Amino acid sequence: MAMSPKERKAAFRAAATMHEVTMANAARRLGVSYNHLMLVLNGDRKGSSGLKSRIADFLGRAAPEVFEQER
Repeated sequence: MAMSPKERKAAFRAAATMHEVTMANAARRLGVSYNHLMLVLNGDRKGSSGLKSRIADFLGRAAPEVFEQER
């Protein structure tokens, strides 16, 4: 089962702390703005499969563990 939006945000915040970067710098590393990243983590925006994959890699998880599979 994929993470809920709250779990994704908490996991991302923890990963940013472990990588010793701010959330904004982590977003830049992923090639997006902080606002876009937050919208994708919250599920308010779909986000590309590439971005979802980069987020999952940043978290050290597989994309299906982080995001629901699209139908």
